[in-house]
Amino acid sequence: MKNFLFIFLLPSWLFSQSDIYFINAGIGIERVKSDGTNRQVILAWDFVTPQGIALDLTNQKLYWTDWIANKIQRANLDGSNVETIIDTGLELPEGLEIDAENEKIYWVDSGTKKIQRANFDGSGVEDLVTYNLVNLDALALDLPAGKMYWSEWGDGAALGKVRRANLDGTQKEALVTIPDAIIKGIALDLTHGKVYWSDCSFNKIQRANLNGSQVEDIVAPGSGSPNAIDLDLLNGKVYWTDFGQQKIRRANLNGTNVQNVLTNNLNGLQDIVLNINELEASSNADETFWEKGFYPNPAKDYIKINGMEPGFELILYDQNGRQILTQTSAQIDIENLAVGQYFVQIFDANKQKYNLRFIKN
Repeated sequence: MKNFLFIFLLPSWLFSQSDIYFINAGIGIERVKSDGTNRQVILAWDFVTPQGIALDLTNQKLYWTDWIANKIQRANLDGSNVETIIDTGLELPEGLEIDAENEKIYWVDSGTKKIQRANFDGSGVEDLVTYNLVNLDALALDLPAGKMYWSEWGDGAALGKVRRANLDGTQKEALVTIPDAIIKGIALDLTHGKVYWSDCSFNKIQRANLNGSQVEDIVAPGSGSPNAIDLDLLNGKVYWTDFGQQKIRRANLNGTNVQNVLTNNLNGLQDIVLNINELEASSNADETFWEKGFYPNPAKDYIKINGMEPGFELILYDQNGRQILTQTSAQIDIENLAVGQYFVQIFDANKQKYNLRFIKN
């Protein structure tokens, strides 16, 4: 019981509203709570012309690509301490992603037709994938499997594609090919083995298995045009920027219960990324905590969960809601994880879900 009580004694910021960072043309990079409140401009448009954004929550940094100035920059999450980390070799940098564990950034460049990566400080730039006659747009990483996924369009006879490869660019695969599609945002649900993408040609959000099979429509926003997307796996939500209707919207992962998050003073919406800090009260979020306890917390090398029995399963997430691992044993080895906050969902033999949080130091 001691460890169960400790969960509720964690700092209050762990239970605050989740933050949505988004690019709003004419204004800049903004931040708003997941209920649409407390909207703030983080970086003004006259300072940056961003296209893709990503969060390094371990070091509390915001990264973005500037597709006009051809730069990759970063700042603190409040927009202070702006740094340019790469300003050569770029022609039209767009989507980017963070590998916090290995301190790498990955990005796509539609001008050079490349997927590249570098160290957090911009050193050690590597070319991973090079294409011709294609527009690269967004990127997602499956770090446990050593894979990266990306969206592209305009290849050959106007084919939109979802592709993947190893993190070093080898073993390229075309997973999904859709004629005349303009595939933009991309996101991964590793818990359920799904890849999500937005198509602003056919005005829909779709998903498939990670191997590209069983493609299905999730959201068809009518006259809208879904652009960037991100997933809140802890609460079972998909968020997206609607370029056509100028809204930020969300729905359940299966596309039901579409809601408007933000609708005013929006123009030319581009990328969106979530900083997930809580289990929101929703039909998909079971807020029952694991009363049997766990130890230690904070932890450095491992955590041990009391009361795990045969038939139980646990899933470990980082603070972006991205799955780290799935296992049935009671001890979670965390020695190689980055410092920060992590979430665990435990499923008993009857598939009842319980939650706990811990700090890796």
